[in-house]
Amino acid sequence: MNTRSFILSVLIAGVVIGFLANLPILNLINCALCIWVWIGGMLAVFLYRRFAGGEPALSAGQGAGLGALSGLIGALVGAVVFFVTSPISTAIFNNLARALQIQGDLPFRSGGFWDYVGTTFVFLVLDAVLYPIFGAIGGLIAASLTRKPSA
Repeated sequence: MNTRSFILSVLIAGVVIGFLANLPILNLINCALCIWVWIGGMLAVFLYRRFAGGEPALSAGQGAGLGALSGLIGALVGAVVFFVTSPISTAIFNNLARALQIQGDLPFRSGGFWDYVGTTFVFLVLDAVLYPIFGAIGGLIAASLTRKPSA
């Protein structure tokens, strides 16, 4: 494998995963089977193939590896994005709950700094487990689809 292409593709895909999966409103789309992570794993494979140029096609295992590492980087970037945007997300969801006249205790309480730190840590742990799994699946699919049929 081309190391430069590997690093570039994994970093770019990981940052894309981290942002799309954790920005307010867009993160709701990620609730559907971690769709941004699947797409990020596929993106890592497509970027690798683009950066590597004329190298042989990736195996399914290499594609899964690209996707898994992209997912792990996405979890780390996503934790930072989540922490920074948590106050915005909390306000958005509180206003939405009021507009829909939802009664009772809301899980979107405006917390202090340490509440956001705790929530960010919980999401980082969950994402560090789930994102590599779904990223690997996306990378596996992309590597399989882009593989040239043998003659």
